[in-house]
Amino acid sequence: MKELKEKLNQVPDAPGVYLFKDSEGKVIYVGKAKSLKDRLSSHLSCTNPNEKSYLIVKNASDFEYIVVKNERDALILEAELIKKYLPKFNVLLKDDKSYPYLLITDEDFPTIRLVRKADSGKGERFGPFIPAKNARVLKELLHKIFRLRKCKNFTKRTKPCLQYYMERCTAPCAGRVSKEEYMEQVKGVLEFLRGNVKRHIQTLYAQIEEASEKLEFEKAAILRDQLIAIKNVYEKGWAVLDEFRNCDAFYIEKVGNVFSGIRLVVRNSIVYGKKEFIFDPKELFDDAPVDENVVGTLWIKAVCSQDSAPEKIFANFKYLGKDLKVESEIPEKILKIVRQNKPQIKATYGLEKIKGEFEKVFLDEFPERIEVYDISTLFGTSNVGACIVWENGSFVKNEYRRFRIKSVEGIDDYACLEEVLTRRFKRIKNGEVKEPDLILIDGGLGQLNVAIKLRDSFGIGARVFSIAKREEIVYTDEGEVVETKKYPNLFRFFTSLRDEAHRFAVSYNRKLRSKGMLKSVFDGIKGLGEKRKNLIEKFYPDPVELANAGEEELVKIGIPKSVAREVIERAKSLVNGGSED
Repeated sequence: MKELKEKLNQVPDAPGVYLFKDSEGKVIYVGKAKSLKDRLSSHLSCTNPNEKSYLIVKNASDFEYIVVKNERDALILEAELIKKYLPKFNVLLKDDKSYPYLLITDEDFPTIRLVRKADSGKGERFGPFIPAKNARVLKELLHKIFRLRKCKNFTKRTKPCLQYYMERCTAPCAGRVSKEEYMEQVKGVLEFLRGNVKRHIQTLYAQIEEASEKLEFEKAAILRDQLIAIKNVYEKGWAVLDEFRNCDAFYIEKVGNVFSGIRLVVRNSIVYGKKEFIFDPKELFDDAPVDENVVGTLWIKAVCSQDSAPEKIFANFKYLGKDLKVESEIPEKILKIVRQNKPQIKATYGLEKIKGEFEKVFLDEFPERIEVYDISTLFGTSNVGACIVWENGSFVKNEYRRFRIKSVEGIDDYACLEEVLTRRFKRIKNGEVKEPDLILIDGGLGQLNVAIKLRDSFGIGARVFSIAKREEIVYTDEGEVVETKKYPNLFRFFTSLRDEAHRFAVSYNRKLRSKGMLKSVFDGIKGLGEKRKNLIEKFYPDPVELANAGEEELVKIGIPKSVAREVIERAKSLVNGGSED
């Protein structure tokens, strides 16, 4: 520390960038400053162990600085150095997301895999897909159209699996298709993902005609189904831009003091997806002069590098860096798609931190609509289920639903959950209820597996998570285990969702119990007739509220004190006689 403070005397009062290094010379933090001397002095004088500056200096053995002309140049240089060194104490501008790719595996009988990193697995990769949901949707679509196997490991079988009988696989494992014919299926997938959709459609026409001439009508029917499905996708679904093979388009605009934008990703002439971008620069940049050019430059630097950059990068602003070639005009055909998809700036930004942490941890797009389910019971009586809905930052209470369990007696959370989800998923499948992006279950792995099984059987596209009590661990449908206590924003978010569902479920459970149980609790109390029973039920419909009431409260509504004492004791006995879940 002494050496660092002595070195501070040599630092000029000028704008620039500074780098803290550890004992091995590794850069652990990069910062920018309007005054290098003032900012470094602030770091070195920090004595609060809870502050970031204290932790940086404690881990630092040296620092360096680079003087620039102005703070705007410092912003750009800071972004370049963070991208270069990836310091552990920097959070801003580090691209922690790893968007998924589709991998056509290099095997005797290839299949389609969803991979998280561009370098994982052998085969040909396509992506990145933004948001991640696009990759999953396209993967399922390709399996449906081209009937490639879905099994993880290819092994010979005497009989095909269920996928074959559901017409979702041609069963190479059981010899129901030759390797030559199967590779034609694979070729169709590759042509589609490479953007050669028109050429593949022409090939399919020729193959259908050839199969018909050879009287191979079953083969012709399969090819015809492929042709219809591909034409529907090509004409109505995925946008195809023949003249743009591989490019990114960055569009940004400013409304008031807030910037919003969208990144459009085009690979193999197909629009693989988009990523919205909204933030208030006051949260990020002290008092630096910030405009669309600065913000856009930092944005591109955060998500692109010379290694990962596509063939073309278009933007509606001037890129201030020198490492990438960016054209400061977006072609009209791409701009039209951008305008259709650009985000609307919202008045509040409370979800931004939660959203960022969610996408970093789960490597997936933050859900706009979430349904949360909980089961509540008392020793196997009054079994109920509850579903609450959260959408775009708030609970949608008019869409909350309660379920009285009809088919389960006694304690069986899994069976109760299965009944509730089955009833709800039927409504979603019939279009009566909007499909959520995420289904969150109050429970552990057992409850998660029940929900996944039903989701897949109904063909619902939502992801499924479960959250376990006490440990506050989130389990996902992709096998992830996340300790939310390590992520403050996620911890508050998931527990608030779970607690609201639990509150709603328990309130319904208590309501049902109060109708049948509260009356029986009062049986045999001297001085408590029907009128007084009805009076107590009116003011205290919940046994818990009655158990916590004082005698004087009951006296005020007309219950004699001696009777009130007995009523409260009976209510306490009821409430303490069983636990709620």
